Amino acid sequence: MDQPESLLKGRSNQQRQEDAANRKKVFLSSYSEHGTIRLACAKAGISRETYRRWQGADYDFARHFDLAKQEFAESLEEIAFDRVRNPNGNKGSDVLLLGLLNANWKEKYRPQFAMTEDTAKDLILEWRKSIKEAENQPQANLPEPVEKELSDILERRTSAIKKRDIQEDGESEHSEA
Repeated sequence: MDQPESLLKGRSNQQRQEDAANRKKVFLSSYSEHGTIRLACAKAGISRETYRRWQGADYDFARHFDLAKQEFAESLEEIAFDRVRNPNGNKGSDVLLLGLLNANWKEKYRPQFAMTEDTAKDLILEWRKSIKEAENQPQANLPEPVEKELSDILERRTSAIKKRDIQEDGESEHSEA
């Protein structure tokens, strides 16, 4: 992996910097092609610890590593598009490809679900209503701890809305002044 200390002692600081720069290029190129840190480290002849050190101490390396990750994700996307265009030539697992896309391009391929506060409130109210209907008792209540927790959630929600509205009103008054 990394060169032993004895081999580095006879080299100038400039030679060590050039060697590190070359290894970084090899690492980044390998990562953008293969998508694994282990293989990129092996190709560059470095340890994982060296990679971690570069990530933490070298802003340019970290930025270029993010670009290499994006290149790898795009290569996966190209494979997916090729499979869509040529389904009969499909070689490999679509499920694994989708898993890799989910893992490597979360923003685009990971299933998204966002529950707004309004949705949560509506869900709680609908849940209460369905329980009352199911029990066929107009005054049926949930178990006390559950009822208390739901009431607390709704109260916090109402308080947050009021607080936000007050802040927005205050900001608009300042902007009008």
